[in-house]
Amino acid sequence: MTAEKQFSTTKLCIILHAHLPYIRNSQATLPLEEVWLYQNVAECYIPLIQMCQRLNKKHIIPSIALSISPTLLTMLQQSYYQKRFKTWTHTLMDAITLLKKKNPKACSVLDFYTAFITSTLSFFDDIHGKCADAFGELFFDNSIELLTTAGTHPFFPLYRMYPSFQKLQVIAGIDSFATQFGKSPQGFWLPELGYHAGIDRLLHQNTVDYTIVNDTGVLFAKNIPKTGNFFPLKTHTGLVLFPRDAVLSMKIWSSHQGYPGNPAYREFHYDAMYELPELSPHNQHRLLGLKIYAISGSSHKDYYDPQKASVVVRQHADDFIDAILKRSQEVERIIKRKPVFVLPFDAELFGHWWFEGPLFLEMLLETISSRDDIMCVMPHQLLDCDMETFEPVESSWGKGNDFSTWYNARVRHMVVKLEELLFRFDKALYGNDPMVQQYARELMLASSSDWQFMISTGSYADYAQKRFEEHSIAAETILDMIENNMTGTTYINTRFDQYPIFDNIDSLLLRLAQQKNF
Repeated sequence: MTAEKQFSTTKLCIILHAHLPYIRNSQATLPLEEVWLYQNVAECYIPLIQMCQRLNKKHIIPSIALSISPTLLTMLQQSYYQKRFKTWTHTLMDAITLLKKKNPKACSVLDFYTAFITSTLSFFDDIHGKCADAFGELFFDNSIELLTTAGTHPFFPLYRMYPSFQKLQVIAGIDSFATQFGKSPQGFWLPELGYHAGIDRLLHQNTVDYTIVNDTGVLFAKNIPKTGNFFPLKTHTGLVLFPRDAVLSMKIWSSHQGYPGNPAYREFHYDAMYELPELSPHNQHRLLGLKIYAISGSSHKDYYDPQKASVVVRQHADDFIDAILKRSQEVERIIKRKPVFVLPFDAELFGHWWFEGPLFLEMLLETISSRDDIMCVMPHQLLDCDMETFEPVESSWGKGNDFSTWYNARVRHMVVKLEELLFRFDKALYGNDPMVQQYARELMLASSSDWQFMISTGSYADYAQKRFEEHSIAAETILDMIENNMTGTTYINTRFDQYPIFDNIDSLLLRLAQQKNF
């Protein structure tokens, strides 16, 4: 990127955040919580990899950034999930065959799904089932930028009084990234974009160069920078901030007013497995993610037509470019320079929630590559810009842009229990003992922001409560053993076998102890 083009062109910085909580239920056959992962592999992660590969073949650098959480990274690399992903695809194909016999009118869309799953499985085999390695190859080629996030994706503002726990989560995120990709990440995604005072110092102390913040973290400050939320900023500690542009983001993010709600697109919520009760034992629908309807209508829905949808995708990609240019003109008049529009999204929006999302991205990136008035950039390309020093206010991208999704009447009992365990954790933290190590794992798994989010929104709240209770009870059980000088080798081994993650937790705790002593 030449200096002239860098400052004379509107820049688009697309940052995707790929995350799922660590889920594992070896006692069940394709439990719904694992199917979430397999759907995302097929509909989101593989399509994004394929999109980047196709653009590269056209000599177009995708220039998007992607954060991958340690929990998701672990699942993508473990053979357990790779084998079960293939089981899911075969089960889905069997369901498609049965549904074609039962509902001949759906044959066209089911043929599309057959081709889609067949192609996906073939690609999965070609990359030996390792999506993370495929993303790594794109990273090494400088086609995309990868960054990390916290170990189990906790909402950091809840733990500001427990800096040791925050450090453990940061170290775990950086370590998992370095182990997988052979180098430390420059960027760190704050879970839920949860920014609080002092977190910039912790990130910068751990060699993180930048993070992403919600626009309200800038716009609600007493002294708004001259460039507003339309250009990178730097805190006094030296951490670079990339503020979100919510206006452009919502054209994609909003399911009601944004592009994903178009009637031509695939309906996300209705699973065709409801039409095959014979495949669901005990009259409990076995949802596999087979979605054959378009969004159109409330009582009557048309079958999904991928060709019709692709036409609409083209229209939306062109409309988005027009929106970028219009907003750029408006912003430039205010900040007196070409803006940087930072657009952070959950990666799973593209393909899983919005099935046509990867195609939209591909059309958008390909069109921008042929233009001179817009360019796509990766965060690391902007770190040396002449930016203002600024201290953001606390914010998130949750409802109300505050912390209420993760701290409210529904989830307060979780926060109280976590604080109790964290207080006890600080006392036991630095013991070089397998029981302490498993205690740390359980506490980390209990603190996932997903559990509070699911309960607050009423989405699979029972599962979230079950997982939180399981890990918090296990943590309490282990700590009681430690404090009473009891041995629990069998128990902690059983717990690790059930959720085998952070197998190097001993070295992480050692580094944490060294930082404390330093």
